[in-house]
Amino acid sequence: MKGLLLSFVGFLGRLIIAAAWVFAVALTVWNVLRIYPGDRWLFVRLGNYFAPWLFMALVPALIVALLAHRPWLTRIALLLGLVFVIRYWPLLFPRLPVLSAGNNVSELRVMTFNVNYANRNASDIADLTRAESPDVIAMQELKQGLAAPLRAELASEYPYFLYDSSQGLTGLISRYPLTAGSILPELRYSRSASVETPAGPVTVWSVHLATALSQPGWQAQRRMAAAVAEMAEEDGEPLVVMGDFNTTDQTENYGLVADELTDVHWSVGRGFGFTFPDLRRYGADSPVVGPVVRIDHIFVSEHLTPQEIHVVPSGHGSDHRPVVATLRFNGR
Repeated sequence: MKGLLLSFVGFLGRLIIAAAWVFAVALTVWNVLRIYPGDRWLFVRLGNYFAPWLFMALVPALIVALLAHRPWLTRIALLLGLVFVIRYWPLLFPRLPVLSAGNNVSELRVMTFNVNYANRNASDIADLTRAESPDVIAMQELKQGLAAPLRAELASEYPYFLYDSSQGLTGLISRYPLTAGSILPELRYSRSASVETPAGPVTVWSVHLATALSQPGWQAQRRMAAAVAEMAEEDGEPLVVMGDFNTTDQTENYGLVADELTDVHWSVGRGFGFTFPDLRRYGADSPVVGPVVRIDHIFVSEHLTPQEIHVVPSGHGSDHRPVVATLRFNGR
């Protein structure tokens, strides 16, 4: 009996070591495939979505390698860990505080929130909005059943409401006057407006990009991201682009936008800032699942300096968590 038990323990140990080797090799292959062919392969795209978790799994793999005295496995795990630190170091270490302008007129507070197409929780979302006190809110998956009561709830604080369900389930809500902008064919699920702030006009986009699980979806998302990047390159005014991009900061499509605009989270945020999915039972204080990825982003042009960004702990009926950022005007 004792011999059988020892044999089982030995088999289990070898199985764990083999699993650690398979994981380390798969992670190495994924990092190489990111260079070529890149996100065209679903395997690479999925890895990019869950990159922080993949790298965190290196910790138990490294422990196994050390306990089992496997020098090559240890070296590979350490090298992959170094790749992780290099890739994410701005989010992992404390930042110097950003000096505020000390003048509310020169600051703009924005929020992006995919409210979920089935959500009708207008009262709690209105309370959340008042508590966070953004100047401009970009909403996605906003249907008339939520838009109408939400508009009534916030009318006194936010009199400007830009929404047309026939042009996609996206909207803009503002305490400052809004002038509707053009809708690009590639961004049919988006809304844009010029916001007349006390510090001057700002162009704000609420965008909702396609999902990238399928190859056609990834291609559609790429066209949308390229359209955002092209628009950002041509726009010479202060610009805020925010919304549900359906992609994480490790993907090629995200990079198209990040090459032209500043990601506020990468500029002043800390940690991974996960926003999706926030799945909880009705009325529950803590989620049953998630969030495990960050697909809701806020980008700004060089005319605006990020001051602070945070993820709101609950979406009040949505599977996304809202993201709020404070921005400062430059040269105003």
